[in-house]
Amino acid sequence: MFANSDEVDFSGDFKRIYQIQVVSQDAGGKSSIGSGFQVSSEGHIMTNYHVVSAYVNAPDQYDIKYSTHDGKTGFLELLDFDIVSDLALLQHPEPSSEYFDLAQTIPPKGQTVYALGNPGDWGIVLVPGPTNGLVEHSYEDRVLFSGSLNSGMSGGPSLNRDGAVIGVNVATAGSQLSFLVPVDKVSQLLRLRRKLNATSYEAEITRQVSAWQLTRVQELLNETWAEEEFYGKTLFGEIRDDFQCWGGTNESDEERPVERVSKSCETGDQIYINSDLYMGEIAFTFRHTKSVKLTDTQFANAQNLLMYPSVTSDYENSTNFICQTDFIEGQSSNFEGYHRIVTCIRAYKKFTGLYDSMLLVMSNSGSEMFKSRLNLSALNKEHIQEMNRVFVERSL
Repeated sequence: MFANSDEVDFSGDFKRIYQIQVVSQDAGGKSSIGSGFQVSSEGHIMTNYHVVSAYVNAPDQYDIKYSTHDGKTGFLELLDFDIVSDLALLQHPEPSSEYFDLAQTIPPKGQTVYALGNPGDWGIVLVPGPTNGLVEHSYEDRVLFSGSLNSGMSGGPSLNRDGAVIGVNVATAGSQLSFLVPVDKVSQLLRLRRKLNATSYEAEITRQVSAWQLTRVQELLNETWAEEEFYGKTLFGEIRDDFQCWGGTNESDEERPVERVSKSCETGDQIYINSDLYMGEIAFTFRHTKSVKLTDTQFANAQNLLMYPSVTSDYENSTNFICQTDFIEGQSSNFEGYHRIVTCIRAYKKFTGLYDSMLLVMSNSGSEMFKSRLNLSALNKEHIQEMNRVFVERSL
């Protein structure tokens, strides 16, 4: 309706944005807020999963409410969610006759789109900004948006010049680099036409994460990992587009007792489960250390077996890690000496069949040490074993 005009006017759309509130049943106050918008004549309201995650994780403790521009409030029902895409579908008890149309495509790079939402509980605002295509170094499609999407705008719509939804806002605390969930993900969730039962939320999270990991990790296992040189060793680095790597060294420290060179790589995708838990990270590190001023004995004593999970999870979510140590002696393609291999695994308590793991390979030869680490989050045991095997084979 605005395609032939130099000016666009979304003033009539401000009243069509809902504030979405997750409210504690005991305290009565808001636990979290976001934005939402109606996408069908049936009263379907779209928002982000993370906006209503407190309710999904504890439906007996919270309710989901809406507030309109003119102060009307009421309760919403959760119908479905796509935890990988960060979307949730809600049902309004009294649907409005007005709702947002969904665009068929995402505008090309450089075209301005318009984000609507309620930042910080201050009222509905409009934030214009250009789209920049899909985010690089990400397995899942996300639109890179140059606009300040502040907290509370998550779940609101971003519109093209015709006023059709091209994506759902994901706020990044006012950063000029924000993200939009592409509109095709919205359409996919709508087409399912499901109504989940609250007793099945944990099982549904497990199912969605498992299905995502099955494809994502199996593709990785089936691929040939591009080789890269690291400190004279033939290894690997950015093995797929969703990985990024960084390097480090302490060579500028003239007083260093040990020379240290490292490279760390990780995926750009993690799934938000709740404020204390993310899933899905794959991260690995290579580190070469060499004695500069220490004897072989001092150097060996300075090494440690400390292992840190890449994903934080407290005892409420996960069991403690159980570890096992093995030794391999002999020459490999990258190192001569003995190799100590430590594997650790822990289980998720609520999401049956998913595990985190840590792998450490230490190769020692006199005054030199080479360490390889692999951290995996929320995989099944079979994929953990296969990833560990492939990692060890390709890093030794």
